[in-house]
Amino acid sequence: MTLGRALSIFGGSTPISNHMTEYSSDSFFGSDSAALQRFEQMIGNNDSYFFDVEELEAISEHYFGNGQHEKARKAIDYGLQLYPDCNALLLKKAQALLIGSKPRKAMRILDFLEASEPGNTELLLFKAVVHRNLSDHEGTKACLMKALNSTTENQEEIFLDLAFEQEMVNDYKGAIKSLKQSLRINPEYEPCLFELAYCYEMADEIEEGIEFFKQFLDHQPYSYVAWYNLAICYDRLGLWELAINAVEYSLAIQEDFTNAHILRGNLFGNCDKDALAIEAYRESLIYDEQNPMVYSAIGECYERLGASAQAEINYLRALSIDNDYADALMGMGAVREGEGKLSEALEYYQKALESDDGNIDIAHIYCETLVKMGMLTEARTRYLEMTERFVDDEESWIALAALEHELQGASVAVHILQLAMEHIPQSTDLVWHLIKYLCLDGKKVQAEELLSSSLQFQPKKAEYLKEIFPEVIEFSNLAAWLQGLQSEGEHEL
Repeated sequence: MTLGRALSIFGGSTPISNHMTEYSSDSFFGSDSAALQRFEQMIGNNDSYFFDVEELEAISEHYFGNGQHEKARKAIDYGLQLYPDCNALLLKKAQALLIGSKPRKAMRILDFLEASEPGNTELLLFKAVVHRNLSDHEGTKACLMKALNSTTENQEEIFLDLAFEQEMVNDYKGAIKSLKQSLRINPEYEPCLFELAYCYEMADEIEEGIEFFKQFLDHQPYSYVAWYNLAICYDRLGLWELAINAVEYSLAIQEDFTNAHILRGNLFGNCDKDALAIEAYRESLIYDEQNPMVYSAIGECYERLGASAQAEINYLRALSIDNDYADALMGMGAVREGEGKLSEALEYYQKALESDDGNIDIAHIYCETLVKMGMLTEARTRYLEMTERFVDDEESWIALAALEHELQGASVAVHILQLAMEHIPQSTDLVWHLIKYLCLDGKKVQAEELLSSSLQFQPKKAEYLKEIFPEVIEFSNLAAWLQGLQSEGEHEL
């Protein structure tokens, strides 16, 4: 039994598996439910009957399996009255305590049991569950390591559980080692392969991931998961042609691999091959026709191809599956905006924002639409909220400064950007926007001083200033600075 199975069996807060185990009572009650009926009768009559310990274990497991936790607790407590030294019933008592949100009491029982059975793998894995419920990651890992030393069975699954625990504390390099160890035991254990690609990305070791999967494929050339992971790694590095080649190998081995079809569509989209992307996405729908993400992606492809009617059909299809799907709502908003129907577009953007209110990109598009509609005061209110919620987002501060300039003047814009720089001192773009508004506020000396110091550290940004503030040429001193810098650059060439 692994931690995933233990979570299910022993009432973890997030069960990973629903597999049957040696504790399942299905076989016991499949042929003879007399013991269960007798126990129900005993409870109803408030009486005391005799049961074998195995009967009481099966009865409690039956109740656990049906979510009747109070009856399970009664069966366990009654069993412990008859068999107070039964470790199996004590283990189930710990299970009942964990389900009853009493993990520390459960742990006391488990400590007692481990002292008498230090090599009990099942016990150790359940103890790992309780440590996890207590947010004791080190305790969880320690129990998993003990479990690995106590058994030779299902070690690949226990190593995967260990990797999950390492991920929870952002130890992705450690997780990679555990996953590799799992694959050494069982190279065909696909859950580990899937998890490896994620860990390589989170550890920022994409190149190492490519090397691993290439070497893995030298020995396991028909692993469709490894080809898929190799494609993901290539994708992360922008090597899209190599990624397409790898994902097509994956599909040649496993034709009904839906995620690979979707990845292939994404890759064609990245290469501006939208017609091929649509074809790949549609192939994925053969195996999963109720995927709003795919219909939304097809809509985006048609939108880029200028086929807004087809884009709308696919966005609406996505919304018929999930009427709160944010990408499709944004797509419909873009279609309506392209038709000049800003009010309708705004309604879609607002619904998308309600559906995914933590999405800063949606928030920006919504606010930009408010500005286009002349609803500047409302846009200002929204940007103020965004700068409070996403304090490190430069774009929100810059947009708010632009609105304040229009509504209240350049001095307020200057104040906004100075406040922004207190929150994001490492930002360079804020500095150039501040120079712009200092000029517009008539504070030329401050603007010149800031420009002078900024050009020393980032001379190439001068072009950015001219891009955001073409009027800079009207300020003679600043224009001279920029012209001199441009001349130096041409001389170097």
